[in-house]
Amino acid sequence: MSAAPRVSIVLATRNQAAFLPDAIASVRAQTRGDWELLLVDDGSTDETPGVAARATADARIHYLRGPHRERSAARNRGVAAAGGDLVAFLDGDDLWRPEKLARQLDALERTPHAGLCYTIARYVDAAGAPLPVRRPPAAVAGDVFPALVRANLMILSSVVVPRRVLDEVGGFDERLPALGCEDWDLWLRIARRFPVAVVPDELVAYRRHGGNTAWSQVLASGLAVLAKHYADPSTARAAGMSHAAARARLRWYHAGAVALDDRAAAATLAARALADAPASLASRPALGALATLVLPRGVRRALGRLPA
Repeated sequence: MSAAPRVSIVLATRNQAAFLPDAIASVRAQTRGDWELLLVDDGSTDETPGVAARATADARIHYLRGPHRERSAARNRGVAAAGGDLVAFLDGDDLWRPEKLARQLDALERTPHAGLCYTIARYVDAAGAPLPVRRPPAAVAGDVFPALVRANLMILSSVVVPRRVLDEVGGFDERLPALGCEDWDLWLRIARRFPVAVVPDELVAYRRHGGNTAWSQVLASGLAVLAKHYADPSTARAAGMSHAAARARLRWYHAGAVALDDRAAAATLAARALADAPASLASRPALGALATLVLPRGVRRALGRLPA
C-alpha cells in the first residue's frame, strides 16, 4: 500500500479546459512529489473531462466530477476527499513554480503553529506573460489579521493550510451572498486565530483574462465578507479599524483598479468611499486611485506598464 500523500492539492475548476493542462503540468513539475491532486469539476461543459482523463494517467491525480454548485462547494468537496495533512489550493488558470510546495513545506516546518503559509504571486496575462503587478507588493507574516482586513494579501493558489486548521475554523462559506472573496473570508478566520507564515518570493503566476470574476462581483463579495466579520463586535478592535473605514478602503482599491478603463465607475466608487469614511481620503489606496483618476490618459497607460 502506498504512503498517504503529505499534501492534498485541491483544484476546483469549471470550464477552464484551455488553461487546465498548464496548471496540472505545474503541479507535476514540483520538486516535492509527495502530493495528490484532486481535480474537482464544478459542472464543466467544455473539454475538462477529457483533460482530466489524460491527467489521471498519473496515479496521484484524481478526478471528482459533480454538478455545478459554485466554487466554495467544489473546494469543500475537495477538502473532504483530501488524504494529506496539508491542503494546498490551486485554480485551474493559475501556475506554480517548481519549488513552490517544497519552499512552503520547509516554511511550515520552521513555524509549526502557523495557520497557513502563502507566497507572493505575479500577475500574468492570458498567454502567461508577466504583468506589472504582484500580490502582495511586500510580504507580511505573524499576526496579519489587521493587515488582512485592510486588503486581501493572498492569492488562493499561493496558500497551503494544515488540515487541522481547516477542521477547526471550517472551510469555504457556501452561504456568502456573492462570490469573489470567499477565500478572503477563510484567510480572515484563520488569521484571527493563528499566526501566518510566508515565503516572500514569486512562486505563483496568477492569470488575468476575460474569464476572471468581474470586479463588481468581487466588490459585492468583499463587502459581504466585511459585513460578516464586523458582525462580531470585537473585530473593530482586533483590526484597529472601523467597519466603515474598512468598506471605504475596499472601494478605494477597486476605484484604483478600474480607473484606467472606466473612470465613471471609479469616480462613483470614490464618492461612496468618501461617504463611508471621509478620513479615508488620506489612505494609500485613496491616493493611488485619485492619482490614476486625475492624470492624463497617456500618462496613466504608461504608469500601468511600469515594472513593479
